[in-house]
Amino acid sequence: MDLASTFDSYYKPLYRYLVRLCGDVELAADAAQEAFLRLAERPPTNYQNVKAWLYTVGGNYIRDALKVARRRIEILKESPERTPLADQPLAPDTYAEQAERRAQLHQAMESLNLRERTVLLMRAEGFSYRDIAEAVEVSSNSVGVIAARALRKLSTFLQEPETAGLL
Repeated sequence: MDLASTFDSYYKPLYRYLVRLCGDVELAADAAQEAFLRLAERPPTNYQNVKAWLYTVGGNYIRDALKVARRRIEILKESPERTPLADQPLAPDTYAEQAERRAQLHQAMESLNLRERTVLLMRAEGFSYRDIAEAVEVSSNSVGVIAARALRKLSTFLQEPETAGLL
């Protein structure tokens, strides 16, 4: 396997997927980097599915990082004196509308559980049901059911009165 061509083929779509999965460009970049680092150091035994393997490793990295972040927040809530103080940077006016739409979409995606988000995002990246099933550890038949359920949830969320007026 040629690591350079694999990187050229899969890095950008993997990164896009991970950004949409977690909503954090820096965490997504770290996860994509970690996936390729692990590929270089400990490649999977099944090279036919290297794309699905990269997405799985990147998604697992994000899940682990989010667990750590949630735990840190819990600790800081328990001990507010340990919370660092900082000003929030203001977004330029030209990005306000775009940032609002991204926030609404991110909020809608957050209404889904991690498995549902993963299925939708991997499907949007062109993965087959078989590859998605392997990544989320379900049967291929379950992928369509999970995707349909997730789309219904998104539709319901985006049509709720408090969010419908914002779109």
